[in-house]
Amino acid sequence: MKRFSQRIGAVEASTVIQLESMSQPLRNSIWNFIVSLFDDGDSGWWRIAELSSQFFYKLPVDELPPYNHRRQEWLKKQFYSLTWYEVYDFVEFIVGWYEKARDRQSYRKDQLRAVFNRILEEELSGYRFVGDELAPLSNPAEVAAIESALATTSRTGLAGAHAHIESALQLLGKRPDPDYRNSIKESISAVEALAKQLGTADSQGLSGALTELGKKVSLHGGMRAGLVSLYGYTSDEGGIRHAMLEESNVGYDEAKYMAVACSAFINFLAAKAEAAGILGRGR
Repeated sequence: MKRFSQRIGAVEASTVIQLESMSQPLRNSIWNFIVSLFDDGDSGWWRIAELSSQFFYKLPVDELPPYNHRRQEWLKKQFYSLTWYEVYDFVEFIVGWYEKARDRQSYRKDQLRAVFNRILEEELSGYRFVGDELAPLSNPAEVAAIESALATTSRTGLAGAHAHIESALQLLGKRPDPDYRNSIKESISAVEALAKQLGTADSQGLSGALTELGKKVSLHGGMRAGLVSLYGYTSDEGGIRHAMLEESNVGYDEAKYMAVACSAFINFLAAKAEAAGILGRGR
């Protein structure tokens, strides 16, 4: 929420989404929430410092300070020495290890992710949790499309499509050097894997798989054409690689679009297959 001074225009509100940097307010907000997780007057810092030293920082645990408050100071010093992308690594670590660090948890894992996402949104970070990983997404609709595709493919046994979506997300969010081209390839491969599992596994490319799938479910011609066009971005079908992946300016916007668009197509195809009663039966 904007402050009063920002709403009346006395102070200009920042609108820059942070993708390759981290402002001090963002770093401070993340640390303040971490403090709230472990600063309860008990021995909260003792265990998380030990786990962080052993599994995140890879430092000798027998060199940790002997008192709870000293361990908080140690962890804070380590945190504020991290690069911007290492802070995000540590946020993922906290979410993954929180249950092991506390005997009494105040948050479930999904609640932790939600609070971190709210902080990231408020401080104009370009990253959000999608499942257990931070991805360079800031639009709630984009996050929802990919989360839905991951959940659907996991729930219905579409293992190939699920693995490709996860890989596309990991390559897109790889810090500090994302792999946009291979992220794009993985995104469309997820659609192809789903179409082949539900259509015919040995069909020729995505076009053939959609033709076979069209015999089992109702696919609008325009939707099928759109899927095939997306496939053309990354395929060698016909012996010609689409120029998109050869261009030097392929970057975040293209890779994010493909991840979101392909996830939306997966949700669409899965819904059609579920309505036809073939979802989860593969071929």
